[in-house]
Amino acid sequence: MMEKISAKTKKIGIYLLMLLIVYLAYVLSFKKAIAALVLNSQLKELSLDNGLPASAFAQLERKHSFYLSVLKGYRVGAEDRESRLWQSVSGTAIASGTSISFSPEENKVLADTSAADSSLFFDSFTFSGEYRSLAHLLDTISRSKGIGRISFAKISKQSSALGDVAKEKLVLKLKMAAVTR
Repeated sequence: MMEKISAKTKKIGIYLLMLLIVYLAYVLSFKKAIAALVLNSQLKELSLDNGLPASAFAQLERKHSFYLSVLKGYRVGAEDRESRLWQSVSGTAIASGTSISFSPEENKVLADTSAADSSLFFDSFTFSGEYRSLAHLLDTISRSKGIGRISFAKISKQSSALGDVAKEKLVLKLKMAAVTR
C-alpha cells in the first residue's frame, strides 16, 4: 500500500507528522517551561528591585508558614475555652485509658505593648496510668490543634500508701499554654 503513494505525498505526510509531534511537544512540555522561565525572570526583577537575593523569597515564605502553623496551635477561641479544652483533653485521656484531674490557672502576662491585647493561659492536668497509655496520650495531645501547646510535661512514679511495689503507677503532670485573642 505504501508503494502506491508517491514520494511527494510521503514527504508531505512526514512533514505533517513532524509538525504534529512538534505541536504536541510544545503544548505538553515547552509551553509550561517557557511560562516558568518568564515567571522566574519576573521574580528576579522584583527581587532586584527590593535588594533581596532570589532565594530570600522562598526562605521567607517557609519561615512565615512555620511561624503561622505554630501560632495557630497556640491560639484558642475565647468563648468557653476551658470547657472545650477539658472536653478535648479528657476525651483523649479516656480513649487512651488513663485517669485525669484538672486544676485551672489563669495568668495574664504582659511582656510589652504588643502583648497588650492577648492573654496567655496555663492549664494544668494530672494523668495516671501505664507508661504506654501516657506516651500515647502525650503524643495525641501534642498533635491536636486549637487546644494550645504543651509547655511542661513530667512523668513520675507514685506509689500507694502501703508502699506495695505492685500498686505503683505512673503520673504525668502536664501544663498547657494557650493564647486567647
